[in-house]
Amino acid sequence: MQNKVEEMAHCLGMRISWINPRNTSALAFDGSGKVERNQKKDLATFSTGKVYHADLSASYNIGALYFIRAFQKSTSETKWLSLQAEVPELAIRTSQTVCLHHAFGLPKGA
Repeated sequence: MQNKVEEMAHCLGMRISWINPRNTSALAFDGSGKVERNQKKDLATFSTGKVYHADLSASYNIGALYFIRAFQKSTSETKWLSLQAEVPELAIRTSQTVCLHHAFGLPKGA
């Protein structure tokens, strides 16, 4: 199935990128840390008490990893190291989530 989707994307001129899925469903996309999963493993309860579908949270984190990597590739090594000094979580790829506004200078909620 994966190969078929990749072929279809190429035919449509879409860009494909492989993202390491590690911790994408274990971490809350809002940056609040690890989530607790229910018995069916379909719901994720954040430490803030919010409850989301686990796949939704994971897909947000996968998207975030893609854009963080794209941003990193377009940034000089000096600037990236400076950002890592300000936000140490950037150095740990498996802990990156949607909630990295601090690293990119975006206002809260952006």
